[in-house]
Amino acid sequence: MSILRANLKHLYQKRSFWFIGLFFGTFAFLIIMVLIEAVTENKQGRFFAPAILMFFVGTFIATLPIDVLTKPFSYCLPGHRKIPREFLSFVGLPLSFLWSLSFLFYPDLNIVKTILACLSAFSIFTTFYWLGVWFVFRFRNWGVVFALLPLLALGNMWLNMSVFVDHTIVENSLPMILLGGLVNYLAWRYWGRPNLARRYCGILWIGAFDAWNKEKMSKYKLARLAERDKKKPGSFRISSNVERFFISRIDRAETGSLPQYIWGALYKTFGVMISQQRQDCWRFLMLIPPILCFLCYMPGGGKNIIFLMPGIMVVHVSLWVYSSLLICDGRRQRFWSALTLAVTTGILVTVVVVLLAVATHLLEGIMPQLTVKGHDFAFKALNMKFSLVPLLMIPVTLTMGLIFYKKPMLAMLFVIVLFQILFFLIVFQNLKNCPVPIGSVHVIIAFVCSWAMFVAVLRYVCMKGSLVGQGK
Repeated sequence: MSILRANLKHLYQKRSFWFIGLFFGTFAFLIIMVLIEAVTENKQGRFFAPAILMFFVGTFIATLPIDVLTKPFSYCLPGHRKIPREFLSFVGLPLSFLWSLSFLFYPDLNIVKTILACLSAFSIFTTFYWLGVWFVFRFRNWGVVFALLPLLALGNMWLNMSVFVDHTIVENSLPMILLGGLVNYLAWRYWGRPNLARRYCGILWIGAFDAWNKEKMSKYKLARLAERDKKKPGSFRISSNVERFFISRIDRAETGSLPQYIWGALYKTFGVMISQQRQDCWRFLMLIPPILCFLCYMPGGGKNIIFLMPGIMVVHVSLWVYSSLLICDGRRQRFWSALTLAVTTGILVTVVVVLLAVATHLLEGIMPQLTVKGHDFAFKALNMKFSLVPLLMIPVTLTMGLIFYKKPMLAMLFVIVLFQILFFLIVFQNLKNCPVPIGSVHVIIAFVCSWAMFVAVLRYVCMKGSLVGQGK
């Protein structure tokens, strides 16, 4: 058996990729249905759909050679130096070619233009594929790319970028073919470098499903902190002001009392976060203004997605309920500290989101009107009536984390489903003749039910559940 065939066997031998294959198979079937509809009804912009599929195929396929390159034994594998580019090319190029054949059915093209359109589409699809592969090889925590998918979908809804790309493929075939040829040549050279294994050997990299692996993610965070401490000594230390704030309140409380334990839990969570993740907070604050501008210029209710994001961001927040040993705290202390931490997190996140919404109201009278391709876009502020949505989602997300502590992937799946439901409800609220009117009474009932469910599950876990030996 050749080395390439041995590597290709991972596509069906790894059980995690069975799920990926099923997902992409379903996605491909839906794209085929979309292409059939585009041909029969002559709808423009639908032939661009395979490019998005190839991008995400590239991201998941690239995790397999990354798993090998990060292991030290990759130096000892004979003839394995050229396998990454051969493996990536063997998967990506045939798939891109098959999808490019969809342009054989592109309407109103003669034979020559059809062949050129197919070659141009092959170039575009391979470009998107290599872009997804590069993203994984460039960024260790490459899973953040999925956060851009809703923004791309909403942006395409109003800017019709898919129609523009379709016309570019058909009308500018020769430049696209030359661009694709250049990209494939550079990709072949880039992933065939002799020192490719040396670049990744021994470095902790995020795999296909490692985003849901708490143990792997904790190791990844520790590795990042170690690298940061190596570059900037002392970055591991807690800030003196933060330490003074929490330690003073811990000292004031009676020794062994419940308030002392609660302040200790808050210190363990927010002290480290404020001290060691200040750079991440600043980066987040720098990204917020352009994202808000993009959302607020977008017509419809899609801009209010900002109220839903905190519910997903806290899915991996630890309430410090489970541990390997129960030494200095009991069930009652864990229950009240976890409840306090959840309420504090919910309030802080909601305050931040409300401040962002207030900022959009202040900017609404200042921001100019934009004209893009003959369409006028006005800056519309976020809807303040959705301000309590973070406080509605956060307890549900934390509840899923408590129930599926050993299976975080299921917790993420339920949270994503809830996110989709709430997102469509928010969008429908901005449409005329809304079939499901949601008033303040519904919001209050949902708010009370979500927190009641969280308190009930938390109390059961802390008072009756097994809290020791839950880690793998």
